Amino acid sequence: MSLESMLAGLTSSEKLAAMDILWRHLSAKPGEFSSPDWHGDVLDARVAQPSTRPRLPLDAAVEDVRDRLNARRTQG
Repeated sequence: MSLESMLAGLTSSEKLAAMDILWRHLSAKPGEFSSPDWHGDVLDARVAQPSTRPRLPLDAAVEDVRDRLNARRTQG
């Protein structure tokens, strides 16, 4: 069974749990991979032109990101 077909059989919450596990494993050894060059370009642009949105507490920021991602999913 391929990884793709295993993932297809998971529920949404199981997929999120799998992403969390993968992220913990990857972030535990950051020297094993590098970000693409374009990540630096995005960071530079954001530093040069910071957001005008008000700063939010972490829990509110997480909820805001979640809401915006869910809105994108329903649009397209």
